[in-house]
Amino acid sequence: MVYLGIDIGGTGIKAALIDEQGRILHHSETPTRAADGAAAVLDRVEQLARAVMSRADSPVQGCGVGSAGRIDHRRGHVIFASGNLPGWTGLDLGPELSQRLGVPVVADNDVNAAATAEGWVGSAKGTADYLMMTLGTGVGGAVVIGGKLWRGARSGAGEVGHMALYPDGLPCNCGGRGCAEQYVSAKALTRRSNEALEKGHPFRGIREVLSAAERGPAARREAAKVGVERFTVDLALFLANLQNAFDPQVMIIGGGIVRLGYWWDRLLEATARECRPRSLSIRLKRAHCGPQAGVVGAARVAMLAQIKAGRAMAGAKRQE
Repeated sequence: MVYLGIDIGGTGIKAALIDEQGRILHHSETPTRAADGAAAVLDRVEQLARAVMSRADSPVQGCGVGSAGRIDHRRGHVIFASGNLPGWTGLDLGPELSQRLGVPVVADNDVNAAATAEGWVGSAKGTADYLMMTLGTGVGGAVVIGGKLWRGARSGAGEVGHMALYPDGLPCNCGGRGCAEQYVSAKALTRRSNEALEKGHPFRGIREVLSAAERGPAARREAAKVGVERFTVDLALFLANLQNAFDPQVMIIGGGIVRLGYWWDRLLEATARECRPRSLSIRLKRAHCGPQAGVVGAARVAMLAQIKAGRAMAGAKRQE
């Protein structure tokens, strides 16, 4: 059987056909162009999804959608989405796409979807209790307990990026101050490296920062190293806080940064220093599924919803 996975982000939309073993059979993507508004984005999602579905050799059994924002997965309703997806808050994403595509659609948070992929075919396979954190423009999180996503009472569990790391610190677009994502996101790493750069062209992203830290000119290398040091020290502190709060077996770190060099060993060193006086143990693993984690996990969410519905139907028939 084949399922459709869709990943909707502020920059791009991805769609893929996924089989029951988690293999990607066909994949495609397109720019989100979020500034065009929610209706235009939905049109692009539909167009991309239909194009991918047309490549299926058998009927698509269901569709899962991972989207940025706080999602009520039972109703497929977007409770809140930040400015990266204007007009997304209040959208009945699941029902709308189900009507457009003619298949059952389950919507969930994008990091929940990525965490599901890692537990299915990735770095957390066979692990019952784990926490996943993605480092990108912001910081996303998901919590899995007993092999199941823990979504919380109001679908807000895992929003670790908006936990305060430094009270009264830098303002955040959520309305708070000192949120973790202002210090431990990939965007924050670039900013902090630029703050340490006394002259020359600013770093344009984490690739430039990490490349300079290894082999750049002296001044840029030093600034990049300072940025990485501040970033990893704060991230280690944040991870220690999360370990104390959730005590997972393992923490999975995702995002484009995990495929780049230099910083990971610095993080392991900083985490060991942070843990030593606390008698704390943190097991870190890089995410395995990479940029396709969202579509693979979204398809798995749809698959699990279908399995659950089938069991419920079978149970009802037995009671008749």
